[in-house]
Amino acid sequence: MMFTKAFLATVATPSLLVDLATAERNIGRAADFYRNRSVKLRPHFKAHKMTALMKMQIAAGGCSGVTCATPYEAEVLAEAGVDDILVANQVADPAGLAALARAAAKKRVTVAVDCERHVALLEAAAETHGVDFGVLIEIDVGMGRCGLNFGSDGLIPLAAAVKAARRLELLGLQGYEGHAVVREDRGLRRTMVWQCQELLRIEKARLEKAGYPCPIVSGGGTGTWDIAAECGVLNEIQAGSYVLMDAKYATIDLPFENALFCCTTLISRRERDAGVLNAGLKSLTVEYGMPKSVDGAFSVITLADEHARITPKPDWPAEVGDPVLLIPAHIDPALNLHDVVVVHRPGGMAEHWAVDGRQRPKTRAGESGR
Repeated sequence: MMFTKAFLATVATPSLLVDLATAERNIGRAADFYRNRSVKLRPHFKAHKMTALMKMQIAAGGCSGVTCATPYEAEVLAEAGVDDILVANQVADPAGLAALARAAAKKRVTVAVDCERHVALLEAAAETHGVDFGVLIEIDVGMGRCGLNFGSDGLIPLAAAVKAARRLELLGLQGYEGHAVVREDRGLRRTMVWQCQELLRIEKARLEKAGYPCPIVSGGGTGTWDIAAECGVLNEIQAGSYVLMDAKYATIDLPFENALFCCTTLISRRERDAGVLNAGLKSLTVEYGMPKSVDGAFSVITLADEHARITPKPDWPAEVGDPVLLIPAHIDPALNLHDVVVVHRPGGMAEHWAVDGRQRPKTRAGESGR
């Protein structure tokens, strides 16, 4: 284990831990893959929400810019000096549009749209604040979430609306195959990614035939990080979880290692095959299942607010008061529960890094944040 017992004894529990050496290896593997390819990585900030870690990803190379999920994340990134920011979602609320404009006043910002109302709102915000936005038209490639349906009659009129807007620039398409990224069978993932990219290829051709250049086609995720890059349609891959990983992604064949852990304390062990840890739903989430033991010594049965009930193997030597590590099942929402993480540097040095992407929305457009 990369953490010594002496090191873990210094950590207040429950806390999230990052093994920096492992994270650096993950970053290096991805950078090496993309560095000499025409398709580039646009790493997703929403996974870890730490500008310090994002700057490491950019510095490693192979990146075309960064991706984020919310206008407030875009503002944090811009304030941290990160350039070429894609907000891979639609933004329609006044406070969010104001945050986009504040980010765009500092750095290049691109936003996804899927209807002409989005275009009107973005253009109005841009005019009000004297900024410009790039725009990607989102295509629903199977997620059933946002995006135009494949073959929609609205694609060309939407492109025309963006083109007509004085402060908007149409840059291309976005299509995220999120329904494919955690499929355990690699062959199935490959087939699904190919199907999704065929939809984008056809929509790109429609745009270009109508006279609208499409220099960017963006999508992909950690589970499809290499497959999506090799299918020949996407030229940006929006992977994020690969840096720290989680228990869900560990179930599929990826060359990345777990670098994120939750340090807990064993607070009860009334029986040899039962125990309780002091980390619950206020520290971890369960939408992808329970957190996992790092060494298979126990299973997590349930999470309450502050407790995790576990079933350990009878010969597990842990005693009440011992530190115990968990692997979060889903990195994004777990990190969103924490203000800081403990970063373990080689040699046992510890630092505390802010999860600064957790900035909350302003209450009203123009208000200062907390």
